[in-house]
Amino acid sequence: MAVPMELTIDLQPMPVDAHAGLLMEGLRGLWDQRELCDVELIAGGQRFLAHRPVLAAVSPSFHECLMQLSSAQDGGATSDHKMKLVLKLDDITHPEAVQAMLECIYGIPAIKAYSPASEGANKDVLRLAQRFQIAQLQYQACRWLTSNLSTKNVLQRLLACEEFGLADVRDKILEQFIANPNALFALANDPEIVQVPAVLQDLLVRVLKLLGCDSPAAAGGPPKGAAAPTAPKGKAAKKS
Repeated sequence: MAVPMELTIDLQPMPVDAHAGLLMEGLRGLWDQRELCDVELIAGGQRFLAHRPVLAAVSPSFHECLMQLSSAQDGGATSDHKMKLVLKLDDITHPEAVQAMLECIYGIPAIKAYSPASEGANKDVLRLAQRFQIAQLQYQACRWLTSNLSTKNVLQRLLACEEFGLADVRDKILEQFIANPNALFALANDPEIVQVPAVLQDLLVRVLKLLGCDSPAAAGGPPKGAAAPTAPKGKAAKKS
């Protein structure tokens, strides 16, 4: 009688992200072909189709928004035949911002570089990123703000930083200008800089620090913690 033999076959470890990659590729294919889409986003007169589960999975805000829309719009629809949800984004005037958001959600940025056509379009992208809490989308828009900077577009980008609370991005932009005196001079002479008083103040403080005036004492003022001199109460100071 033959003795049983043990056989060992090494199939190598299964790729950890193989299933996730196939799933994402499949969802991307469905979106490209506009198949099985059950939500419609409207912005700037254009319509964009997507899948409810995908939007809800990447964003808690989208999940809450879609649940509210579903309750309001599906109404008496049966579970076998639900109506397509319609989400109007009335404050988004650049349709390409919605396209950029959906490309980010469906994983297109790995294939296609983020490149908005204008400052306004990028601001709409930031608006969507913050509203629906999509960190990757905000990262793309912030990275674009710090790229291809010039004295022509810097003020608009600083305004965007102020509007959306992007303090870190603003600091990085200002660091580049502080290091370039000619660019800093052009920025300081732009009459529209008064629209961003916080930036103007920040620039002044940074320049003073470069000059070594980073404290009241260094600038000729009273030492830190010291009270300012006051005239005697009840009588004017005598003339010498």
